[in-house]
Amino acid sequence: MGLVDVAVLAAVEGAAQALPISATGHGAAARLWLRAVDGGAWDIAAQLAAAAALAIAVRQRLRGALGEGIRGLARPSLFRASPPARDAALLALGAAVSLLVAAALRPYAARWGHAPLAAGLGLLATGAALASTAIAPRRADREETDAPSLAGMIAAGAAHGVAALPGGSRVGAALVLLLWLGVRPARAVELALALSIPALLVSGLAEARALHGPAPAAAAALSLLAAFVGAAAGAAALRALAERRRTAALALWIIPLGLAMVAYAQALPGPS
Repeated sequence: MGLVDVAVLAAVEGAAQALPISATGHGAAARLWLRAVDGGAWDIAAQLAAAAALAIAVRQRLRGALGEGIRGLARPSLFRASPPARDAALLALGAAVSLLVAAALRPYAARWGHAPLAAGLGLLATGAALASTAIAPRRADREETDAPSLAGMIAAGAAHGVAALPGGSRVGAALVLLLWLGVRPARAVELALALSIPALLVSGLAEARALHGPAPAAAAALSLLAAFVGAAAGAAALRALAERRRTAALALWIIPLGLAMVAYAQALPGPS
């Protein structure tokens, strides 16, 4: 691929990692319609840059959670009394569950990763889940520091991990579940984005270890920049949409894309 193609794909992947529109689904569409290639240095750089952008987007929440979480190791009572310490415990638990579920499903994700039908069905499920947030409960009386229960965060982490399958959105899966649990939109966005940081780091570093040969410096550098900008813009857009309770509008893009992928799969002469 040329550098322009790399920049465009990296920017799209970065935005899709922050927005609940499915990075795997858009990656499958890119392979079909843009004749893009899988993996490589540009893809690894895009994932790591997206993780950095998400960390910056929720830096205040992460800073407080990290500081109070470390203090809580010496004073466990802080995990009940301090909202940032509770955030640290919830995020650690949710991220651990997400990574375990994603690891268990990795063989299936690899097997179906190139199947247009799997990506299309996953996109349709993602779109339907996002559309459901239009009728999610609203609890305006809850404080901004409110958080889900331990069971709720375990469920959000599991949904986040399952969404590693083709067509799924990790941010979207966690966000939808948190909204249905009654977590306020701004808090739900921060938790969903924060949950995605460890997943992106683990995925990017694992692919980097498996990379053979020297990485093209120009492609990697361009991917870092484009994916960072895309993810930062996507995180800001998601926050604005959630605060206005307009996340369901993203289904207007995801569902037609999913239908197009399913139609393409059905038109193939061989197995999908």
